[in-house]
Amino acid sequence: MTLLVADATRSTLSEVLDDAEAVAVDDLAAALSAGDDRVVVVDCAAADADSAAATVRARAPDAVVVSVGGDGGDVVAATGDEEAVSAAVARAQTVAAYRASVSALYEACRGRALGRPREDLRETRANADRRLAELPSDRQTVAAALRTRDEAAGTDVNDQRDATDG
Repeated sequence: MTLLVADATRSTLSEVLDDAEAVAVDDLAAALSAGDDRVVVVDCAAADADSAAATVRARAPDAVVVSVGGDGGDVVAATGDEEAVSAAVARAQTVAAYRASVSALYEACRGRALGRPREDLRETRANADRRLAELPSDRQTVAAALRTRDEAAGTDVNDQRDATDG
């Protein structure tokens, strides 16, 4: 499901995104949950994309943020026309599917007994490989796909490593 962050009465994006659930900026945090891997579209004409992206990353680090008319998201649509928004949302859905497949692979690996490959693990790996192959190769999409939970929360992994290395 797609979540649209905008004033539903003023945003023209609600017409472009026919399956989106509209939510006001003030209600965004309540609309998200920690395991949420949906696509969140931010209408930058009606909401601050950087603030909305920070809220999404804090509450639902697996969600992919599309900013329309701004640059605060994981994927950007320069304009609000139907073609640009549809293409950006499609890229974001591809990223979300890839991230979900990697999470599934990670969980499958954690549950596997050492030295005992399982067919379902092979299938999970093959699915993640297919999702990777489907990703567009532009820099922005790849960066969104590889973003970690620590980066989503605003924590630099290298800073943590330096602090523990002492």
